[in-house]
Amino acid sequence: MYVNGEPVLISYVIFRRFCVLAIVGVLTFSLVANGFAMVTEMDAKIGAYYYIWWGIPFNNHWEHGVKYTPFLGEYNSSDSLTADRHILWAKQHGIDFFAVSWIGKGTWVDWMNTSDGTWDFDEIDWNLNYSFLKASHLPDFNFCLFYETEIVLDNAIGHNKNFTDIFINDMVYAAENYFNHPSYLRVDNKPVLIIYNLPHLYQKLSIQEAQKLINVTRQRLADINVNVYLIGDLGGGPSAPDADSPLWYSLDAVTSYFFAHAHAPEGWQQMTDYARTYYPRWLSTAKSKGIGFIPNAYPGYDNTEHCKWKQSQNMSCTSIELPLNKTMFEQMLNIALNNRDENLKIVMITSWNEWLESTAIEPSMQFGESFLHTISNAKKVQHDYSIWNIMYFTAGVGFGVITTVIFYYIKMRAHKR
Repeated sequence: MYVNGEPVLISYVIFRRFCVLAIVGVLTFSLVANGFAMVTEMDAKIGAYYYIWWGIPFNNHWEHGVKYTPFLGEYNSSDSLTADRHILWAKQHGIDFFAVSWIGKGTWVDWMNTSDGTWDFDEIDWNLNYSFLKASHLPDFNFCLFYETEIVLDNAIGHNKNFTDIFINDMVYAAENYFNHPSYLRVDNKPVLIIYNLPHLYQKLSIQEAQKLINVTRQRLADINVNVYLIGDLGGGPSAPDADSPLWYSLDAVTSYFFAHAHAPEGWQQMTDYARTYYPRWLSTAKSKGIGFIPNAYPGYDNTEHCKWKQSQNMSCTSIELPLNKTMFEQMLNIALNNRDENLKIVMITSWNEWLESTAIEPSMQFGESFLHTISNAKKVQHDYSIWNIMYFTAGVGFGVITTVIFYYIKMRAHKR
């Protein structure tokens, strides 16, 4: 064979082509591998509180003072396509599960009297059973129940009903109808149940009554072979309850639905300072009691429009405003992620679609998908792989030098022949 008019051994030509391909392969692999190595997804599970009370005809919450506009408009929670769109959005942006707001089966409510102010119990349960659970993307997603203790308890007291019986019956109903669902969230193979505002339960009942209720509920569930993973919302804080507080009783984990809620008027800087200061203390106290801790993040809070509506209905309401802010949400979320429990690794976001309090991260006409992008970016871990860059570069240069020397040596031998 001839190269540039001179005879060359065919082995040299083959070897030269092989080396060129090898160099290209090594450099390509180095660039691709280095690119993947720079960003990985954080080992964390993110949940968001999810509400299915929207669009109920006789109690339309869209008319109860909503400040911002969802991108999907005033949707109806009875539409499984809406739930499916929400699940798909959530999955695409790093949310792993919804904690679905639930107020039980509601069989104790007098359905013949629709003017008594009773909440829409059976409609919400219907929306869960026949809408949310029918969403086509749910098999690749998770959910758990978020029991609205305050709503159920106050309504039961107002209607002279036995809350203890209502709660136990609701838990058994949940175990038989939801806990065994393939997409139901489990921790240590136990179905997760979040109890909202546990301090309210202890205020309305005595300590002994509240703890007896938890014991009886656990036993009733154990009778049907269910060992529930119980997460208690211990209130706004910012400090955690004392280690000897009865609120910790029989809980597997604790959280705060809206951390430092009462301090929101102090502004974002103070709120993030509270989180930096107190989340480590929550984590430490919970760990000392053998209990998990789930930190909380939110984009803001604004119930001013809802308060105007409530006041027009002669109901009391205290307006609180913490302006929705993407940058501050990012800070709050990062603080929460940095203080997640090393075993649970869960962070909760308030909320996906609580529009009455303007905590929603669901895409809106005002904020677009900005809050969702914040979540997906927060879960990406940037690694300093400068040592790998140096190694890849050195290997590439070294390989190039070695092959150049080999080229020259073989070519010289070819000329001599």
